[in-house]
Amino acid sequence: MNQNIKTEDAFKQIRDLVGPITEEQLRYVDCFATKNIGLFTPLGGACLYALAPLHSHPSYMFIISFNDETQFKIYGKTITSVSGKMFCLSPDIPHYELPSEFPPRYIAIFINKFFFKRQLAMYTVKQNIKFIGEFYPVNQSLLPLLRKFMIEFDNKIEGSEIILHAMNLEICHSIIRSIFDFTPELDKISNRLEIDKAIEYLYQNLDKKITVDNLAKAACMSPSHFFRVFKNEIGQPPQDYLNKVRMKIVKNLLKASDKPITEIALDCGFGSSSYLSACFRKAFNITPSDYQKAFKKDSISKKDKRKTKDKIPQLF
Repeated sequence: MNQNIKTEDAFKQIRDLVGPITEEQLRYVDCFATKNIGLFTPLGGACLYALAPLHSHPSYMFIISFNDETQFKIYGKTITSVSGKMFCLSPDIPHYELPSEFPPRYIAIFINKFFFKRQLAMYTVKQNIKFIGEFYPVNQSLLPLLRKFMIEFDNKIEGSEIILHAMNLEICHSIIRSIFDFTPELDKISNRLEIDKAIEYLYQNLDKKITVDNLAKAACMSPSHFFRVFKNEIGQPPQDYLNKVRMKIVKNLLKASDKPITEIALDCGFGSSSYLSACFRKAFNITPSDYQKAFKKDSISKKDKRKTKDKIPQLF
């Protein structure tokens, strides 16, 4: 028996959400089902009910895939999963999952149709929307929320029932907000904090090769999402910002230190003095060495003027 199907009541909740499924069909699936929401994750094999031809579900089904290898058949059309996107299907639509050489990797979320419609009614959006295998972006808060749901379900400590009910609501609203592109202010604040982490990483690693992937990892975001958020928050792409920061520090070092150009180039992540010179000349129409000489000459000139001025007797 599946480890999370321990009682008849627990299995009834699964059937109410999924349909006339058997325990045998769930042998490769981890189940986390409450009255209104159930999460199902294949482990080591496909859900045998999902492979059954032209079955349907009494609930809304949302699938978040972690690869591009799962395929579904709906009304004779083959639909391939998109990694990181959410596949959506309304109740009572015949479909089935196609067999695959590799075990499927996804989380299937089933939401009681009456529960979903009650939550959807709180939004000023189309109420009779019908999903027939469309894909939508995933709200950044959804996956951590699903993990918390699974942990709370497994632990079953005191208070779990009310916590899971609250999380039912939160998961449902997170999905609705993903579909209709509602971005809570909290997400925007969180984005700023995550971008700050990336910028801190940037300053701490200026002497190394820094890629968008590095910065995205520091911000705990996917590279594509990080690129969009960074450009929105900072007003320019991450690589442009990095280059400007490096050039600003190079100029400061050229003005304030006697370090050789090669050392400055390595300290700021340019790899060689020739590469720094090419970038610097392109940005400021002058070489780093000429800039350093011109700045020092100008500084000496100003210093001499101050000395000359000091020698002039002050009459007043």
